[in-house]
Formats: sequence, C-alpha cells, structure tokens
Amino acid sequence: MEENKHTEISAAEKAMTGVSHLLSWVLSPVVLPTLAIILVFGLSMLSFAPMRSKVIITCIVFGFTGVIPALAIAVLMKYGDVKDAALTRRTDRFVPYVITGLCMLGCGFYLSTTGLPRWVSLFYVGAALAAAINLLVNFRWKISAHGAGMGGFIAMLMIMNRYGLPHYNLWGWCVCAVIAGGLLGTGRVWLGRHTPLQTVMGEIVGIASVLSMEMLYE
Repeated sequence: MEENKHTEISAAEKAMTGVSHLLSWVLSPVVLPTLAIILVFGLSMLSFAPMRSKVIITCIVFGFTGVIPALAIAVLMKYGDVKDAALTRRTDRFVPYVITGLCMLGCGFYLSTTGLPRWVSLFYVGAALAAAINLLVNFRWKISAHGAGMGGFIAMLMIMNRYGLPHYNLWGWCVCAVIAGGLLGTGRVWLGRHTPLQTVMGEIVGIASVLSMEMLYE
C-alpha cells in the first residue's frame, strides 16, 4: 500500500514537473512577443491586412525577439559565460537582459516604420523597458523574466482591447492570460527557479511597463 502511494506521488510530481517545463518554454520571454503579434493580426482590426504583410512582419518580429536572443544565449553557453538556457543563476542574466532589451527596442522601432498603429510598436518598447527594469533589479535580486513577459502580454491584450478595434471584447482573452500567468508562475516556483514573490513582482513589472506606454499613445 505504501509503495503504491509513493509511486502515485512520484508520478504526480513527474507530471507536474513536465507541465511546468512545458509552460516555461511555450510561454517563455522569447516566444511571447511572437505570439503577441500573431494575436494582434488575428484579433484586432489588423486582421484585414494582406496575408503577405502579416507573414513578413511576424517573421521579422520572431527574428528580433526570438532568434537573436536564443542564439545569443547559445553562444554564451558555448563559451561558458552562461550555465544553462534557463539562466538559473542570477549572474548569468546580465548580458541576455541587455541583448533582449535591445532586440525589443529594435523590434519596436521596426514596427513603427511599417505603418501599423503606434500601440503595436509601443508594446515592444514596453517590453524593452521591462527588460531594463529587470536588469537593474537583477544586480541585487532574482526577478522573474517569465513573469515580466507574461505580465506584458496581459497588458498588451488590455491595450488591444481598447485601441485595436477587435472583432469582439477581449476580456475573455485577458482572463485566460491571467490564468495562464498564474499557472506559469506556479510552474516556475515548482521548478525552484523563483519564489512566489519573484514571479509576482515580475508580472507587475511587465504589466506596469507596457501599460505605461499607453500614456505615450494617448
């Protein structure tokens, strides 16, 4: 009986660990910016844009915010400057934060030249601001980059609901994103990557950074 119970607990722990890893990769800071532009083109008035333009812009956003940061981390790992892709050590995060912030800023500048509404490019500028804040905090404390990414994503949905003339109210999407953020934060804590406070503060930084860009839009 005890052995069966131990086996069940072990299976549940393995399942929780697997789900936590899956959420960490699917909702990682290098994936969410691309997911954001896909939703922008799918849910807002921009869904009527030519498909060719949407594909090109999405690929460029992925290059800026996904490929370049991922390649940078891979190079840093190769030369021993970073221990692992998850950036477990706080000291491993300085250069990736700088690169990610610059990529987000560059992406925001690129989008501002495409003729898209300014609120789209300001989302990426807000993400760059979040990366800068995380960089400063990282000197003394390990804040959650995953939390900041998810918080910024939630804020983007809120701004799109207000300015993007969506086909229908997006508050349902916002609620789903908040739930996903909660699951992601729980997973990061389960994996031992962060404390609950670090994940919550990361989400607050992400939300505040992106929403602050709304003032520029107005």
